[in-house]
Amino acid sequence: MVTRLALVLVLAAASPLAAADDLPPITVERLPTSLSGEWLFRVGHDPAWASPFRERRSWQRIRVPGAWEKQGYQGYSGHAWYRVALFIPSQLAGEEFGLDLGQIGDVDEVFLNGRPVGSTGSFPPRFDKASMAHRHYRLPRSVLRVGEFNELAIHVYNDSRFGGLLGPSPSVDTHQNVLRHAFLRDLFAYCLATLLVTLAALHVVLFLAQRSRTEHVFFAGFMVACGAYFLSYAYWGPALVLGHSGAFRLSIVALLGAVALFPPAFYRVAGRSQPIVIVAMQAVLALGAAFAVAWRDEGDLYVWVHLAEAAALAISVLVLRTLVHLVRRGHPWSVALLVTSGLFVVAVAWDILVDVGLLQRSHVVVGEMAAPIGLVPFALVFSLALSYTWVEHRWGEPLDLATGLIPRDRFVERLSMELERARRTRSALAVALLRVGGRVEDTGVDQIAARAVQLMRQSLRQIDVLARYDRDTFALLLADTEERTAMTILERLRRAVAEGDPTRHEKVPTTAGVAQFRATRHVVAEELLEEAEAALYAALAEGGDCTATAP
Repeated sequence: MVTRLALVLVLAAASPLAAADDLPPITVERLPTSLSGEWLFRVGHDPAWASPFRERRSWQRIRVPGAWEKQGYQGYSGHAWYRVALFIPSQLAGEEFGLDLGQIGDVDEVFLNGRPVGSTGSFPPRFDKASMAHRHYRLPRSVLRVGEFNELAIHVYNDSRFGGLLGPSPSVDTHQNVLRHAFLRDLFAYCLATLLVTLAALHVVLFLAQRSRTEHVFFAGFMVACGAYFLSYAYWGPALVLGHSGAFRLSIVALLGAVALFPPAFYRVAGRSQPIVIVAMQAVLALGAAFAVAWRDEGDLYVWVHLAEAAALAISVLVLRTLVHLVRRGHPWSVALLVTSGLFVVAVAWDILVDVGLLQRSHVVVGEMAAPIGLVPFALVFSLALSYTWVEHRWGEPLDLATGLIPRDRFVERLSMELERARRTRSALAVALLRVGGRVEDTGVDQIAARAVQLMRQSLRQIDVLARYDRDTFALLLADTEERTAMTILERLRRAVAEGDPTRHEKVPTTAGVAQFRATRHVVAEELLEEAEAALYAALAEGGDCTATAP
């Protein structure tokens, strides 16, 4: 009997209810002062709980920061209150205090000594989910009691997943320092987004110059998606325009898009097809992005966040294996890509562990995410690798010495890739053969050809491909161009070549034949070239110095 009574007394002394009455206040001896530790906590809602120094018998202790689901309230979603007593010594009377609470799931309103000092998000029935917003508030001097005890009360509402003060550790500092830290976080997010969008714009330009290099499009899309994701966490960012719920949806769409667009560029650089498992993941992620835009209940969207995080880890393993394959092949950028990609994957994995609650949220540089630290070197190195490949493909391939153009065999390869793109996108495509000069000596052919190339390049677009087809004939690939437009371009080129050489007294005759790609007729590039060649001979049979089309 005595043993049982002793056990009951020990359990009562150790229970949160018994310990709530003797919870010591936090003394703000210097600035900044961390408010991490044990606070009073109570589920439910009563506006009277904002009143300072209320009874503590129904309150329990909870660790801050940390989700309440991890501290005995698994599965609870709804209202809850936090309270903590602060002692502000008189030597800090001249300071303007600010409060940094980190991230809170999902909505909060803050009271100091029973007076409201700020809120973020909106409580039901007009719920505005603000779980991504970083909270910082000013503590008015008119409310703060210097040299006395103060009580801070926080009303929190959580709709789904994790609720409460999620981290990093809340702190009290001067209001100027709190604002400066918030400004630096946002400045870093905007600088990062600017860098990523600039890289994206560069690679869009490179793609427009070489339509066959689709890895530039995927990389540009990945950069834009990452930039939008990091900006969605900015305090002075999309939430000001879209609302907190809109910024939350933007974050999920950007996350899903970034994960889906991450692997294609790697596999195209490696010259390998994406595994079917990655293609399946991309289809699921695309479906999730559509749900994130249209689905009404935001709490249900977390399932797509979990899927995106799992897909990111799985895809990262496959991508790193591909990079190891590139290292073994001796790719010039493979080692740098492997190192920076590995750093980026580790940073992403760290953020995922924080997001699922396995690691505590903390300050990283000027923000709370490690991914930007790994993303910057990865983005720069991968951008350089893609640009190097682009330059090598455009100017590093075998060239005709007299004109500086790619030879016939390389033109056929480029035409084959462009033909596949036109078949896939159902876009227009035209091929032309242009013969320059009449009966001239062999020694003069290269001089005429070099001058003709100089004149033609001035009239062509970046996406057009010009090659030396044979001794006095040039091949021209006109992407996104129909036959009628191709005829106009050829007439302009013929006129430029015929009249553009002031050193020759006679007019240089030019003859052209053009053929338009038709998916039902042309299977391989050689068939399209044969039609263009037939059109060229038809024009020559008519006396030359004109343009003919394929029948």
